[in-house]
Amino acid sequence: MQAHTAEADAANPEDAARHAECRRTMRSVLESQIIPRLLAVSRDGAVAAPTRASAVVTAPDIESLARTCARGDREAALEQLESLQIHGLQAESALIDLIGPAALWLGDAWEDDRMGFDAVTIGLSVLHELVHTLGYGHSGGPQRASAVRRIMLACAPGSQHVLGLSIVSEFFSKQGWDVVLEIAATSAELCSAVQSEWFDVIGLSVALDAQLPGLPRLVADLRRASRNPGCPLLLGGPVFGLHAHDAARYGAQAICLDARESVDVAQSLAAPRH
Repeated sequence: MQAHTAEADAANPEDAARHAECRRTMRSVLESQIIPRLLAVSRDGAVAAPTRASAVVTAPDIESLARTCARGDREAALEQLESLQIHGLQAESALIDLIGPAALWLGDAWEDDRMGFDAVTIGLSVLHELVHTLGYGHSGGPQRASAVRRIMLACAPGSQHVLGLSIVSEFFSKQGWDVVLEIAATSAELCSAVQSEWFDVIGLSVALDAQLPGLPRLVADLRRASRNPGCPLLLGGPVFGLHAHDAARYGAQAICLDARESVDVAQSLAAPRH
């Protein structure tokens, strides 16, 4: 992929406009979906609530954790968290005073061009894992079908290409759908997400050929776990544009190669409202 530069924008105003629109879209997704969902969790049946700022956590702690997560170094990130816990950091404070600010730091780093979107995505995914390490899980959204259709969009485990999904999510949002962009990195976490709240459709994005052999099992696991027993599942992503695939082979209802097409297909497959 060609690197984006200010000089390139100056030479091609159309590219600059597209880049600005893409940046607005991704910033909107970060602020309205990914970061709030990262923090909208519960522990032992109680919804997490803000507390006073922990004296243990410092600004360098927050930046250090954010940078470690952006490198994808899960072991080092966990060591940093455990070190702070040894010195008295409680689970609730770790969520509110450390992990939340670290997520916001990543968003700001991307906004300021200090970090690429891929690194930010990886960082948020690792922070998501730390949230579960603390014993928190999904707080749960709607438990049954409502007037507003809901879709969960996620990457199949093995890759985190949220940039494309963020664009897809905007198409659904503009058509009135309630969109959850799930950044969970494991099959178990994805299953937990669809079990804890109602979705009318599940959309999975697949980037690599290496992910295809495990796809039928993932689809089957999501179907079994889903709170919506008849939830249709759509597939998309770069790998399906390389050559023809049959959705039924993977246990899915359709494969979509275009964001606009995916909204129409999802609308046609979702159970009708009475």
